[in-house]
Amino acid sequence: MALVKIARNAVAAKLVDPPREVASFVNSLLSYQVESSGFGSWSGKSSFYDVNRHTFPAGFVHVAQAELTKIGHNVHLIQKPIAQPLGPENPIVDEFGNDNPDYDYQMKALRQVEKHGAGIIRVATGGGKSKIAKLIMARYRRMTLFLTTRGILLYQMKDQLDDININSGVIGDSQMKVVRGINLGMVQTLVQALEEPQMDVEMRAVLKSLFGGKNKQNPDDYDDADIEKMARERFDKKAKRRNAIIKFLSMVEVVIGEEAHEAGGSSYYEILKHCKNASIRVALTATPFMRSSAEDNMRLMAAFGPVLIDISEELLIERGILAKPYFKFADVDPHEKLRKSSPYERALKLGYTDNEHMHAEIIRDCKMAASLGLPSLLLVGRKNHGDLLRKTLVANGLRFEFLRGEDDMVNRKKQIQKLVSGELDGIIGTTILDVGVDVPAVGFVGLCGGGKAEVALRQRVGRGLRAKKTGPNIAFIADYSCNLNNYLRDHQNQRKRIIQRTPGFAEGILADGQDFDWAMFERPAAA
Repeated sequence: MALVKIARNAVAAKLVDPPREVASFVNSLLSYQVESSGFGSWSGKSSFYDVNRHTFPAGFVHVAQAELTKIGHNVHLIQKPIAQPLGPENPIVDEFGNDNPDYDYQMKALRQVEKHGAGIIRVATGGGKSKIAKLIMARYRRMTLFLTTRGILLYQMKDQLDDININSGVIGDSQMKVVRGINLGMVQTLVQALEEPQMDVEMRAVLKSLFGGKNKQNPDDYDDADIEKMARERFDKKAKRRNAIIKFLSMVEVVIGEEAHEAGGSSYYEILKHCKNASIRVALTATPFMRSSAEDNMRLMAAFGPVLIDISEELLIERGILAKPYFKFADVDPHEKLRKSSPYERALKLGYTDNEHMHAEIIRDCKMAASLGLPSLLLVGRKNHGDLLRKTLVANGLRFEFLRGEDDMVNRKKQIQKLVSGELDGIIGTTILDVGVDVPAVGFVGLCGGGKAEVALRQRVGRGLRAKKTGPNIAFIADYSCNLNNYLRDHQNQRKRIIQRTPGFAEGILADGQDFDWAMFERPAAA
């Protein structure tokens, strides 16, 4: 068997003069099935391995080394040492410290980062991803980029760093403040800034702004030179901004991707390609490798590396960090116009939005929860459903508010505080509540929007699993469907299978037709 040399830096790796069979093996190892995108699209195999240059993303070095070794090769890595920590070995980043044995996995995660430099930390929702991120920041004390796709997560981290007197820069949400230490970046902002400007695009933009809007200008007032000058100014401004972002990214030594399962899209991947000196790169996510596309799942590893530690739902439930969940999969009566073969969009409308039978079931559960002082969280997929559901709940004497995507963080926090204080019986939300919402008071979660995506399901279930400050540490989660329809039945079955194969969740699934044991929440009578 051959001696295989792999040279690598923070971004890319290269097989050095590999034998043909070794190159073929790695090419096959890093291949994936390309999904057809429609009529006439090519569907076949592609690979993250460049057969001409023998290069591949550095995140795959671990798996390539392991698999080549497994078949008998001697693999030699050629690489610079990873960045070493400059901060304290046991950094204190909040008032709780690091001595609680229930949370020992947080320091174990940090030690894995110190050992390996790059990889994925899989932490079930509620396990404290933000604290792990802060531990990494405080331990390394190097130029750091914290990446997220969600404004709410960016500002939550900003607030937490402010609380411990760590100055941080913000790149996103119309801000561009970079500091030498911790920088919090919106993926969308960085991707847009990294787009290469094109003169023809800027020319069209100038022409549209001058002559295509409501305030059309007189074409005689501008000659070709004027238009080209304005386009050039736009081009130069974008080019200058792009160069500044690339220079900044080249200075970053530590990258932390929050909710980094979204690295499956190309955005994270493109940003990290410019982080050439970031030998420390960590993905924090509750849901790695759960996207439907094999390419997307592989791109997460390509960007960050292998899984370093897995902190499961079962572990967190056993330790009382998460509430013990009980799941009811409800099959409600259909709308009179819903049919077994109704197409998906119609099934969603008649099965969920316009289904009075489902609304009655939701109202019944919410009233039971309210009678026991349990705040409810109802999660829907569409705004019109949320609006209608709120009206129906209020008409039945329940105090509910509906949080929409356009609601700012001030209003979100206000409504969540009203829920915690008891001024509301519940909140209805769309995908804006899927991540970044910590509501320990929630005792009942209603999944009222259907769907089959595993990532979304786990995030939504996680909204109700924060440890309870009072009463039993349990949560009731109702998954509503109308299984007369083929699509809705199939999607609920897929959601149920996800729960069934999750240790810590599977044990709490109720039998078909069985209701929650609401008595578990009843307060004992005073003596």
